[in-house]
Amino acid sequence: MKKVVLLIALALGMANGFADDAKQVSEKMAKDAIAQWNAVLHSGNIDALMHLYANNAVVLLPNGKAAKDKQAIRRFWKQLLDSNPSHFKLDLADVIYAKDDTVVSSVRWMNKEDGLEYSYDGVIYNVFKRQADGSWKAQAQRWN
Repeated sequence: MKKVVLLIALALGMANGFADDAKQVSEKMAKDAIAQWNAVLHSGNIDALMHLYANNAVVLLPNGKAAKDKQAIRRFWKQLLDSNPSHFKLDLADVIYAKDDTVVSSVRWMNKEDGLEYSYDGVIYNVFKRQADGSWKAQAQRWN
């Protein structure tokens, strides 16, 4: 009986270790993605920003409308970045879900001005999908 309990305890410990490893991998992927987004945001290069989205991406805008194609997404970002791209920053809040080729994360939208950083009230939710070439792109994004 003691051997069975020991084997179960070891199996559960290993399962937790695998879960921790998977969480670390997904958190690293999300952090790397957010770092890439921040670099592109600071460059102000909208073409580079569009490459971070999957071809069939959808963005749910703060006004409740949906940008359902890259041209609509481009218009949204152009309007936003015209104010001053170097002041904006994304900060990873949480990895909500991760499995195989999908990672869902939440990020805070920050503004940096005069050496101060402050966060807006809303959160941006991202669904990142692994592409055929191994890269991760935003499949869906919700601003609220």
